[in-house]
Amino acid sequence: MSTWDKLLASRPVLVCVVPMRKPSFYYLPASCEAVELRLDYLDRLDFTQEIKELIENYVSHYPTIITVRERDEGGNHGVDPEIKYKLFEFGKGIGALLDIEVSLLMRKPDIYGDLAEGSIVSRHVFSKDVNSYELAIKDLDVARKFRALIYKVFSINDNDFINLLNLLNAGDIYVAVIPRNPPMFRAVSIMMGSALMFCSTRGKTGPGQLSIGLCNKVKMLKAPPLSMFDRE
Repeated sequence: MSTWDKLLASRPVLVCVVPMRKPSFYYLPASCEAVELRLDYLDRLDFTQEIKELIENYVSHYPTIITVRERDEGGNHGVDPEIKYKLFEFGKGIGALLDIEVSLLMRKPDIYGDLAEGSIVSRHVFSKDVNSYELAIKDLDVARKFRALIYKVFSINDNDFINLLNLLNAGDIYVAVIPRNPPMFRAVSIMMGSALMFCSTRGKTGPGQLSIGLCNKVKMLKAPPLSMFDRE
């Protein structure tokens, strides 16, 4: 069983988000079960030896997700497509988990199809005019086709939240539901067993994001009390 399969056995995996504003390694709180490197926060992202060593350092210490989000995906800076591909290819080669947008995968299946296998395929909905649940249903077919490990959907549409939670029972693929606001919705998603929950430790990367301390407290509430197993 892989590291990620073991982590996902006790969902959600609490992922500490590191908005990488400069190429530095940070030790994370013990309650961080994995780390997401948001490389799109770097002013000048390039495929340099320094960046490769940074990624290697994180992967050697933590289960690591590599995210290079473009502006229309909620990214912080513009991204060179060639650099993004090289970073993903390198990261996958040393055991990192990639976060690949489903729209990118559908546009460039010949380029990103192999990278998507065993990775995260994600959707980010930033318009209230979009039905994120209906999109997610279609996305799941794409994620299955490319043998993704996890399908992740982020949405600002509070009205779709309950329907999205129903996808957590997909069975044949892990699903992560990440609502934007209010923070209570993220707590509910943790309690319902979302595959992943992204938590802040070095600054929030989005509204509604809970701190790793609070994420951990909510996950502990999800676990059954030990007293339940003391009864004869």
